Amino acid sequence: MIVLSTFIASYLINDFMMSALITVNEPRGRNEFVPLTLIRERGTYGTVVITFEVNGPNPAEEDLSPAKGNITFTPGRSKLIYNLTVLDDQIPENDELFVVHLRSVEGGAEINTTRNSVQINIKKNDSPVRFAQSTYMVPEEVEMLTIQVIRGKDDSGKLIGPDECEVSVSYTIITGNSTAHAQLNLDFLDLQPNTTIVFTPLVHEVYMKFKILDDAIPEIAETFQIMLLKDTLQGDAVLVNPSVVHVTIQPNDKPYGVLSINSILFTQTVIIDEDQISRFEGITIVRNGGTHGNVSVTWVITRNSSDLSPVTADLVPETGEIHFDQGQMLVTLSLTIIDDNIPEEAEPYLLKLLAHTIQGGAEVSEPSELLFYIQDSDDVYGVIKFYPLENQKIESNPTGRFLSLSFVREKGTVGNVQLVYTALYIPAGALDPERAKDGILNMSRNSILLFPEGKTHHTLSIPIRKDAFLQNGAHFLIQLEGVELVNRIPLVPSVSPRLGEIRNISLRITPDIANGEIGFISNLPIILSEPEDSPATLVSIALHRDGTDGQATVFWSLKPSGPNQKAVTQDDISPFNGSVVFLSGQSDTTINITIKADDVPEMNETVLLTLDRVSVENQILKYGFTTCEITILENDDPGGVFEFSSSSRGPYSIKEGESVELQIVRTRGSLIRQFLRYTVEPRDNNEFYGSTGILEFKPGEREIIITLLTRMDGIPEVRINIFLSLNFPFPVFTSSSAG
Repeated sequence: MIVLSTFIASYLINDFMMSALITVNEPRGRNEFVPLTLIRERGTYGTVVITFEVNGPNPAEEDLSPAKGNITFTPGRSKLIYNLTVLDDQIPENDELFVVHLRSVEGGAEINTTRNSVQINIKKNDSPVRFAQSTYMVPEEVEMLTIQVIRGKDDSGKLIGPDECEVSVSYTIITGNSTAHAQLNLDFLDLQPNTTIVFTPLVHEVYMKFKILDDAIPEIAETFQIMLLKDTLQGDAVLVNPSVVHVTIQPNDKPYGVLSINSILFTQTVIIDEDQISRFEGITIVRNGGTHGNVSVTWVITRNSSDLSPVTADLVPETGEIHFDQGQMLVTLSLTIIDDNIPEEAEPYLLKLLAHTIQGGAEVSEPSELLFYIQDSDDVYGVIKFYPLENQKIESNPTGRFLSLSFVREKGTVGNVQLVYTALYIPAGALDPERAKDGILNMSRNSILLFPEGKTHHTLSIPIRKDAFLQNGAHFLIQLEGVELVNRIPLVPSVSPRLGEIRNISLRITPDIANGEIGFISNLPIILSEPEDSPATLVSIALHRDGTDGQATVFWSLKPSGPNQKAVTQDDISPFNGSVVFLSGQSDTTINITIKADDVPEMNETVLLTLDRVSVENQILKYGFTTCEITILENDDPGGVFEFSSSSRGPYSIKEGESVELQIVRTRGSLIRQFLRYTVEPRDNNEFYGSTGILEFKPGEREIIITLLTRMDGIPEVRINIFLSLNFPFPVFTSSSAG
């Protein structure tokens, strides 16, 4: 109670009549009055006006009203109650001590200076409730998001406001429906058991837990909000900022994509063939991850060598910008290749994606560089071929024979190049390399011919061995097997050097080049007769050689053969050996054999005429035509001439029952067994026993006696003339017969 006292003396004293310290609580949601009692002691005469003022740690008007003013005592009034209003300012505060001072008085009174003030203590109030921070930026993979809610602390962390009581507040989660908003239970989970946050007494921090769901879906930044609801606040507390938290889940799984050079290009070297294409679209840039938004990046191509010439001399453009529209995952780089018709070696180029030029939120990742090549062009290492074709030939001169080959290296002549070729000799017949025969040329089958750098022509002579036999109609087959660089390693496998379209040629061996293949024109037997009108006959047997190069002597011999070979002598045929000469260029000649006549009966006589050898190594005898069988037919009746002996020629006159002996003789030759048939004529006559028979003359046997016995038939007969005849029903050899 505040008392204003009045002195009995001639003046008044006014003062507070109450406790010097008043403690009050700040009301919540309403105003609270603090009654101040003033006493006017001693006298009550007249009207007295007292001026007061409230002082405090803060401006008093923030907490008390009024903060200053006048209090009036009307005449006769000794006690007065004046109400100060405690304001609900909803400002977190600790205990505040305010002093109400009576400053002055009008109306003749005085202020009791010992009791001219009173203290008002407003207890701490409006404990602040807020989030520790207003924003959170979290990656998707963080898994757990912890959000701190604080009560009873100011921004510096000092305690403020009451904490002896329980405080609670509810919250709500705010999300949107666009791709920029995170969705509850899809992108995050609320792990609180309910939506009310409770601070128990003396507890200043509470932690909210949210689980961030990590998926593999590329997403842009997604947000959601957590709002503390003012209307749900319970307890001596107020919401202060920040009362709303903005949570942003950072872009994840590369939502705008990661740009890189297509990795499939690194499985094999990227090579551009200038001679084949003018537009190259084989380089692709890929956008992995997300495809949100439009993005772009700048690329540049530089030479990856010491060549200082501009890139645009070989391809355009050398730089550009790649654009990806939303949803687009692949872009093809289009390059124009300059075909300059200048033989050039392979050239390396480096394509780079410039990460610092990225636009649209994407990233550049490895591989961001690609080394590629423009293939060697315009046959920089040359094209090797036969040239001219008419200069490929077989030549022969007094020093020998050789293959003459001519090659050309067209277009580029950079580097040393070796040509691998084969030269095969194939006998007459099918032109099949499998039939090739070695030992003809003074070289192995596979040979190498070197073209030094800058050399364009090469003429080659391949000697043919002097002892080699070249068959007429045979071929030399020259095949170009391959061509390769020597002591030079291209950056990438090169197109050149390469072979021309004609990879092989065949050179036919003509008779003027071929060696002799000598033989009889025919290998059929030769049948001869012993001459009858002259003592001897000359027989010419033809020889032929396919090749006419060089002179050759052929040696031959005769050799009796067959069952009568011992009977063959030089009295029958000669000579028994000899030789003939083929002059250079001559393809035909003969062997001359003499057949001699005599009066000696002879059987068929056979000799073999054989070509034995040739005087030079490079002439050969033709297989199957080196022997010739010569037969001299039987002559001078070697089987004999048959007749009745002079003593048996008759005529005979005999009676029935009598017999007659007849002698048959063989003259001339008796060299073979001979069968002789005899008959009694007429043949239907039945007057003799054994009227028909066969006689056998053995070799050397010259006479046989036969007996004819007449039949006793009892038939009266007149004189009958009967004849006996000889003939050969089945001769072994042809011979003369007599009747």
